[in-house]
Parts: sequence; C-alpha cells; structure tokens
Amino acid sequence: MKEASFAKRYIRRWADYESSYDELARNDPRHGHWDRPKDLPAGGVGASFSDGLVCAYAGDHRRAGMFFRRAIDYANRLEVEDRFHDTEVAEAGYPRSHAEVIRARALGRWLLGEPLNRADLRRAAEMFATWCLTKASDHRRFSSSLTMDFYLQGVRAALMAHDLDYARCLLSTKHRLRWHHSVERDLWTRLVNACPRGDAKLRDDIECFFDRIRDPAFEEVLDGVPTAMDREALALDTGLMREMYVVNASPYDDPSPQAVIDAVAR
Repeated sequence: MKEASFAKRYIRRWADYESSYDELARNDPRHGHWDRPKDLPAGGVGASFSDGLVCAYAGDHRRAGMFFRRAIDYANRLEVEDRFHDTEVAEAGYPRSHAEVIRARALGRWLLGEPLNRADLRRAAEMFATWCLTKASDHRRFSSSLTMDFYLQGVRAALMAHDLDYARCLLSTKHRLRWHHSVERDLWTRLVNACPRGDAKLRDDIECFFDRIRDPAFEEVLDGVPTAMDREALALDTGLMREMYVVNASPYDDPSPQAVIDAVAR
C-alpha cells in the first residue's frame, strides 16, 4: 500500500469532523426534514452508516456505534412508512434504494455485534439486480459504469449471504462489464467456482484486489470522467468476503467485525 493509506484517509476525515460528531448526534439535521417527500430515501441511512465507518476506521467505537444505530433506526422507519415511492425520482430508483437500506442495516447490525443477516443480504442482492435489469437507463445493454457498479453490489451481497447459486446466476449475465468492473466480475466468478476454499493463486489475487481498491490513488478515467466506484462499499464488502472465504476455516462461520474493520483500515 502507498503511504496515503485507506486508514490515513479516514483518520483525516475523522479529525476534520470529530468536533461536530457529538452535535450531530444531538441534533441530526436530516431528522428535521423527515416529513418532506424524499427523492433519495436511502440518503439518510447511507450518510449515517458512512459516518459510522469513518469513526470505526479511526478507532472511535463509541461514535461508530451511535451512527450505526441511527442508520438502523432510519432504515426501520423507512420500511414501516414505505417511503421508497414518495416522488417520481424515488420511484425510478426503487428497488435499488431499498437494497441500499437493507444492506446498510444488515451490515450495521453485524458491526454492532449481531450475527450477519444473510437472508437480508440475499434480499438486497435481488433488489440491486432487479433495478439494474429493469429500470436502469441502460438495462437492455449495460453501458454505464454506474449500472455495472450497482450490479456488482448485488453480486457481493449474494456472496456475503453465501448464496453461491444466485451469485453464479448474476455473474453469468450476458451483459458486458468493462473496466475495473470486469476485473471484479472475473475474480468473483473464480471464487464461486472454487468454493469452499480455492487455491493459493485465487487467495493471492483476492488480497491483491483488496489492496488495489483500498488505494486512494486508484482511479480509472474515461474521456475525463472517473468510472463509478462506491469505494466505501467495495472495500467493506471485499473485506468481509475476504474474511469469509480466505481467512475463516468455513464461509459459514460468522466473520469477525473487528477483524474486517482492522483489515480494511490497515
């Protein structure tokens, strides 16, 4: 890893916002706008979950837990009130937005010490894929890096759920994935085909991929525009899958949240 490591990047972010976290805990501005129609219903959940990860990677476990619990509370309320269809924009983003909420809640609970909810991750996987295949502007023939990124979030959710059959189904799509998305697809296809453990070459390639995507300098630019990469989701998902399929004796063993946080932030 280069000197500007993933850990240092997040420690700097934590230091920049550390003084405001307690005030944000007492008075979350997003809560005051709850009743307004939401174009992006997953936004509040994602922002709180991201704040939690910043704190977790910086070793601030108290505030991390606070933000993860807030993300879970937001997710539950969104579902109870069915706020995924408030506007035409929100409807266009459904069920992808619901998938983002389910993923964040499942991982937030796991990071707080609960067992990994694989059933919820399997639901999220199907929702990510459904949106990409039916509602994305390029759903007939993938051309957008953003669509490819969301599709692979579905693949990773299926792998975190250890539903290898569904992951294999998604990976066998006839849609062409390009750029770093193609590299990721090939790696997870090899993993699915090699389970339960794979060989040393596959494990080494997973480690290399894990290091690559956590390098803040890694970026692909096409015609002056960076390709889509939810680096935060990609790093955490890959760290969790690395724990399941490379580190643990069995992928059925519950992965250790602290081991994954430490590996991502190293």
